[in-house]
Formats: sequence, structure tokens, C-alpha cells
Amino acid sequence: MRSLSDLGQNIRQARLARRFTMAELAMRANVSERTLMRLEKGDPGVGIGNLASVLAALGSPAVLADLMSPENDPVGLSRALEAVPKRGRSFKSGKPIQKQNETIELQDASDKKAGARKGISF
Repeated sequence: MRSLSDLGQNIRQARLARRFTMAELAMRANVSERTLMRLEKGDPGVGIGNLASVLAALGSPAVLADLMSPENDPVGLSRALEAVPKRGRSFKSGKPIQKQNETIELQDASDKKAGARKGISF
């Protein structure tokens, strides 16, 4: 609740800094004066669309999108870094790895068994 009242105070200060009356800002934002008054008091029942309209009328439409953007979210960034694997995965095929010399010897032996066929086999 405190965050909402702080937000409302900030909106009020922004309105006063731009020398808008409540009626002028409400007209620019296409909301009622009552809605603007509730927003400035930190009422949680004010819709997010009304908040976006008031922010746009104050000249800060991107502020709402930046509230929880991933690059501005320290908790989200730390959780994402925790989820990164610490090391690469090792893949084991279950078969022992043969050295190249052993592979050539095995190929020669299989060629002798197959009757020393010539050509390319697939």
C-alpha cells in the first residue's frame, strides 16, 4: 500500500511541476477528475489503463513498461544467473572410445572377414 501512495504522490508532484490543474490533466488523460484524485491518493482500485493514460498525458508513457523490465529487475537477473549451469554437460554413449589406430585395425579386420571387398561401403 505504501508503494501505491508513493506512486500517487509522485504523479501529483509531476502534475504540479507541469502546472496542470486536476481538470486539465484529467481531460488530457481522458479520465474523470475523481479517478485522477483516487490515483493521486494511491487507491488500489484504479485501473492500470487509467494509470497508463495519466502517465502518457504527463509525457512519460514508457515509464509503465520500464517498471519491471528484465534489465531493471535485480531479483530476476540473479535468479536467471543461478539457473545457468555451472559446467557443461558430459555425454556418455556407454561405449568405450577407440583410438584411431584401433579403429583402423578393426576396419582392416572387418574387410578381411567380408572377403576384402573393394569400393565404398555405406
